[in-house]
Amino acid sequence: MHLIRVKKWKLVIAICALVICITQIQQTYAKYLDSKEGDTDFQVAQWKILVNDQDITEAATMSSLITPVYIANEHMKDGVIAPGRKGYFDLMIDSSNTEVSFQYNISIMNSENSSVKDLKITGYQINDGTLIPVNDELNNIHDTIYYNNPTKLNKIRVYFEWIDGAGETMDNASDTNASIQGQNAKLKVNLSFTQVAQ
Repeated sequence: MHLIRVKKWKLVIAICALVICITQIQQTYAKYLDSKEGDTDFQVAQWKILVNDQDITEAATMSSLITPVYIANEHMKDGVIAPGRKGYFDLMIDSSNTEVSFQYNISIMNSENSSVKDLKITGYQINDGTLIPVNDELNNIHDTIYYNNPTKLNKIRVYFEWIDGAGETMDNASDTNASIQGQNAKLKVNLSFTQVAQ
C-alpha cells in the first residue's frame, strides 16, 4: 500500500513537472512568435558632385561642362583658336552636397575627332597653386577629397595651346585646311569620381 502511494506521488510529481515544462515551452515559443516586422530606415549618404555648377550625372557631354578661355592676342579674334593661340579652362569640383569621401581622376588628350592635331595641354594648376608643366597630354591627375574637409570647392585649371613652330606635327597647309573645313579643334576629357570605401 505504501508502495502504491509512493508511485502515485511520483506520478503526480511527474505530471506537474510535465505541465510546468509544457508551460515553459509554450511561453518560450510564444516569445518567438511575438515578433514585429517592418522596414528599418537608413539615411543614405548624398552623392551629388557638381562640375562647373552642373550635376555630372545630368551632363550630356563634357563639352557642355567646359568653356575655354582664350588668352588675348591682338592678332586673333576673341573666342576662336588659331595656330599659336593659348588658353585655359577650369574644372570646378563642388562637393558641398556629397557626404562621402571620393577620389577624382582627370585625363586630357587631343581627341581623335579633332581637326587640329597640334592642340596640346601645356600645364595645370590645382586651387591656384604652382603651375605644373605638361608635355602634350594630361594623364591621371588625381586626388582624394574627404567629406569632412572644409574646402568644398576645388579648381583645376588646365592650360592648352595650338602649337605652332617647334614640336608641331601639322604643317601650314594642314593648319589652313583645318580652318577651311570649319571643323572644331577638340580635346578629349576623361573625368571620373570614385567613392573611397575605407
